[in-house]
Amino acid sequence: MTKEPFYQAFMQLPLGYARHTILFEDDSHIKDYILTEANDTFLRYLNLRKEDAMQQCISLILHSASDQPAWFNFYKNPNQWNQEQNSIMKADNHFYKVTVSYPDPNTMITIFDDVTEFVAELHNVKETNEKLMRDIDIFFDSTQDALFLAAYNDGEFRYIKNNTVHQQMTGITTPLFGMTPVEVLGEKVGAALKEGYERCIASGEGLTYEETVDFPEGTRDWLVRLTPVKEDGKISYIIGSRLDITELKRLKEEKEQLLRNFNSMFTEHSAVMLIIDAASGKILDANPQACSFYGYTKEEMLRMGIDEINTLSNDSIRQLRIEAFNRERQYFLFPHRLKSGEIKMVDVYSSPVTYGDDTRLYSIIFDVSDREQYRDDLYREKEMLSVTLNSIGDGVVTTDLDGKITYLNQAAEEITGWSTKEASSKSFMEIFDLRNETTGKLVPNPINAVLETGMIVGLANHTVLLNKNGDLIPIADSAAPIRDENGHVYGVVMVFRDVSQEKRQQERILYLSYHDPLTQIFNRRYMEEELNRMDQTSQLPITVIMGDVNGLKVINDVFGHKTGDLLLKEVAKTLQYSLHKTGIAARWGGDEFLILLPHTDNQKAQDIIRRLEEAFRKSDRLPLEVSVAMGFDVKEDMTQSLSQALQKAEEKMYHKKLLEGKSYRNSIITTLLATLYEKSMETEEHAVRLETYCMAIADKLNLSSEDKNELSLLAILHDIGKVGVNIETLNKPGPLNNEEWKEMMRHPEIGYRIAQNTPELSTVSEYILSHHERWDGTGYPRGIKGTDIPLLCRILAVADAYDAMTNNRSYRKAMDSRTAMDEIGRCSGTQFDPFIVNIFLNLNQVF
Repeated sequence: MTKEPFYQAFMQLPLGYARHTILFEDDSHIKDYILTEANDTFLRYLNLRKEDAMQQCISLILHSASDQPAWFNFYKNPNQWNQEQNSIMKADNHFYKVTVSYPDPNTMITIFDDVTEFVAELHNVKETNEKLMRDIDIFFDSTQDALFLAAYNDGEFRYIKNNTVHQQMTGITTPLFGMTPVEVLGEKVGAALKEGYERCIASGEGLTYEETVDFPEGTRDWLVRLTPVKEDGKISYIIGSRLDITELKRLKEEKEQLLRNFNSMFTEHSAVMLIIDAASGKILDANPQACSFYGYTKEEMLRMGIDEINTLSNDSIRQLRIEAFNRERQYFLFPHRLKSGEIKMVDVYSSPVTYGDDTRLYSIIFDVSDREQYRDDLYREKEMLSVTLNSIGDGVVTTDLDGKITYLNQAAEEITGWSTKEASSKSFMEIFDLRNETTGKLVPNPINAVLETGMIVGLANHTVLLNKNGDLIPIADSAAPIRDENGHVYGVVMVFRDVSQEKRQQERILYLSYHDPLTQIFNRRYMEEELNRMDQTSQLPITVIMGDVNGLKVINDVFGHKTGDLLLKEVAKTLQYSLHKTGIAARWGGDEFLILLPHTDNQKAQDIIRRLEEAFRKSDRLPLEVSVAMGFDVKEDMTQSLSQALQKAEEKMYHKKLLEGKSYRNSIITTLLATLYEKSMETEEHAVRLETYCMAIADKLNLSSEDKNELSLLAILHDIGKVGVNIETLNKPGPLNNEEWKEMMRHPEIGYRIAQNTPELSTVSEYILSHHERWDGTGYPRGIKGTDIPLLCRILAVADAYDAMTNNRSYRKAMDSRTAMDEIGRCSGTQFDPFIVNIFLNLNQVF
């Protein structure tokens, strides 16, 4: 029962998984491997197609692989990739973490994890570390002080480096990196040095002391200054400087010699030194290096107080001088202003020194601007990391090795309902109540899984989080180990996100993939799948009905596509309502609908079609009657396919549409004319009168009977396009504005499209389009003029104008016949054909 889910999980892993059967030579040496099982990820890594690769020998498969040398090399000796130093394989510009196992002597399983991004990140970290070391080298070798740097770990000190000055002063020129004091200078001297370092560690603060050391350059007395460097509150390094005070100690016996030596050291030492009055802060002396560093002459320095250099407040400076004078503090970090105005960060080692009865502060100053800038950069990098973690939309949570939470970013706080402060030090499962969405059972702790395996772990699908507020939130996540530079795991990070919106979107996409967006019933894709699913003996007999909506193009042309869409929706709604649970209806495409009816014989199919036709006739939501031509076929046994039944139903539908077409088109024209007479001032009497006038002119012109028939049809249908014009515009009592005129001027084109879609009327479609053109070319819609205007249109124009003027309109009363004739005569040669006007005026006695 458990094999299938695990198998599916393996096959869907984002890792490349493959199972091989091992082929052996007669001497038990491996001959080849047969690929017996592989997931899509593995096939993608090797650029293989499943049908070409499965159950094939690896030696044959790899001839089509994307990077043959790398994969050939792997299969030559798979075991070498289980070694830690060889566990990363490069192939086709990708890096893979390789795991090989043998569940039995004849089977080999391989797992390939694409770690390209991880390798790139390691490369970036390496470059960053190398740059950091170069920066440290520049810092060390640029200063004139004898400096050394040692790492402290588990009670042991190991040198990282010493600068050139230190090498020259001590004679230690051999590489120090990674060596202990004992390894560099022997048991006796090394132990003595280590003792001083341990005092610095024990104090946790900067330490200055004197010591005598037998360096290779000889036995010397040193003033040693040690500064502990902390990481996360723990001392990891000490920075030391050595000041050679051998001569100073030797001359202590004689005061004058001591003073000369002291003065020599003060004035000649490369370090910046100041002597300050502790009470007032006045600078009593400054060595040349101090004058050079600050940019002042010695005379200028001696007229200044330390508060003119130190940018802190006077009260703060005074308090710190008192602490230095009382030996409460020896080391300070200050911002000092140079004469140029530049601010430098300096380490100040300040100590009281007695001269006779006077005690003064003796300060040694080191420019540490670069160090502080580096520290600021590190701080900003840390802040940037914090901002980044709080800016991303995914939740991020970290834990320690005990599975206790150490950090939640802002997104994680919002999703879980817990703040970092509340969640800190709580176990992961106290905060993350993870359950299966379907069963409600608890999901195994992913943090424990990472700590146990050291591998990246992802949550199963359908996992929900029960947050602090009691809400169930679908989430997706992955948990990964946090490792130090040595690869040791010291925590776990889990990245997760709320996938509620994604799930809703997926459900929406799934719905749209099987439903027509306009009518909301099933679409062709769904019905094609349903045809295959339903084509089985248990569903017989199966009826297939194909329907085609009549008149959709006419409705689109006359009333607009919104009305056409409404027609399609009305058909779909009627199908769903009428079929209920007896069958499935879908929009097959355009104006076609397909219906599948299982367990439906010929008689039932005819009854259903009659019921549908009746329902369509009763629909009254559209300006035209809903009409659908339907054909059907019944699959009686399995010798016939549903595809064949569909084809026959379609043929019958087209046959029926052909038979019903003429009567339906005539019905449409009758309905459109009725609609026109109902919504406008146009009447059937107007059409009759117009036909009378036109025929009188046609007789004078000796037109053929065919032309007279077309002229008669034009008299009736010329304004049929007005059914597509807004009723308020048609019946407006006053002049039309620009927008209304634009709408009104569309009716010849609408009438043209109606006639074009009706074969019986297509001969007059061009006349309907041109019946508002003028003799002088100022008409519409095309602006043609003169004899380019069809003759029948020129006849209709004169007759239509006369009838309009001699009958009442909503915007004016009727004229008498004489006045109307005069107006037509006035427009001869501009609006009307002069020849037709002359004929018409001579017919006046007829009317």
